Amino acid sequence: MARTLPRAESTFDAIERVAQAGLPAQQLLEEVGKRIDRVVPSDGYFIGATDPDTTLCMGSGVVHDLPYEMCAPTWDYEFLVPDYLKFVEIADSGRPVADLHEATGGRPERSARWREIGTPNGLGSEVRVVFTIGDSTWGIGQLNRANDTPRYSDDEKAWLERVAPVVAAGLRKAMVIEPSTSPCDRGPGIVVLDVDGRPLSATREATAWLDDLDPTLTGAAMSEFPLPFEAHAYVAQVRASAGDHGGSRVARARLRTRTGVWLVMHGSMLEGTDDVALVIEPAKANDIAPLIVEAYGLTQREVDVTRAISRGLGTAEIATHLFVSQHTVRDHIKSVFEKVGVSSRGELVAKVFADYYSPVLTHVDY
Repeated sequence: MARTLPRAESTFDAIERVAQAGLPAQQLLEEVGKRIDRVVPSDGYFIGATDPDTTLCMGSGVVHDLPYEMCAPTWDYEFLVPDYLKFVEIADSGRPVADLHEATGGRPERSARWREIGTPNGLGSEVRVVFTIGDSTWGIGQLNRANDTPRYSDDEKAWLERVAPVVAAGLRKAMVIEPSTSPCDRGPGIVVLDVDGRPLSATREATAWLDDLDPTLTGAAMSEFPLPFEAHAYVAQVRASAGDHGGSRVARARLRTRTGVWLVMHGSMLEGTDDVALVIEPAKANDIAPLIVEAYGLTQREVDVTRAISRGLGTAEIATHLFVSQHTVRDHIKSVFEKVGVSSRGELVAKVFADYYSPVLTHVDY
């Protein structure tokens, strides 16, 4: 079993400590990535925090020794092309780790993504991981080895299965220990991208928001302007929605900058072209509150009570609204207070609806 791997148990314990330390998502992923690589070494990997509603990455992530050129095609194949090992399908399978060789019956070339991305980049094997708790996916990962390196063993994959829920718990916790540390001082921005995902034009606000999402991508000319992989993933989903459903609306993506500001990304195809207009703007409280509520691990009934409290309803009104006794409502409120770490209804509303986003300033120059 996985315990036969060198340093497997001590590294697992170290990951548990990191996950419980209350780190911001970016720092948590950096620490977890290094430790996973000690037990399950790879020639390249990425891991990222995801929105459990969409399984899209949210702005915190690590890409290690994988070429940037793999980014956009990876998400094109995730959303636009029938293929093996899509992250949503792995999450739905109930098994957090999936091996491309196993999925293809030992013939990874059956995967269109592998033929176009894996083989040309000299890769020989691939394992994908979803960091899930219950039905919620809080992160995803992909590990690759070169074609002259042994494939991932059963012991390594078993160890990753043990690690996955631990990392998921840490990422969920990171959602609620990280209030915004920077004021939201700009309005919406727009990026227009061509069919290959290359930016054709962008407003000043858009480039600034993208810089906040990934400062390492700053400074390129527009013709070479690189997008963070979160944007590539969302654009691919927009194209998939337009192609499969005649232009039906795709879900808005929630993102978080490295300074803790929550953003919303939404977009659509431009009429008569293959271009996508991508809008990036500061999130509103009602965009983020459901995510924060889920991150606290509230039950559905506790969510109902929290929503009622946010509307200003008293105990008796909540009981009537939910068809339960006032005693039951008080028990739910007590449980919610303990999970969120507050002692009053006012603190609860402020914690859920105010701590995790920065409102748009009244006066913004466009």
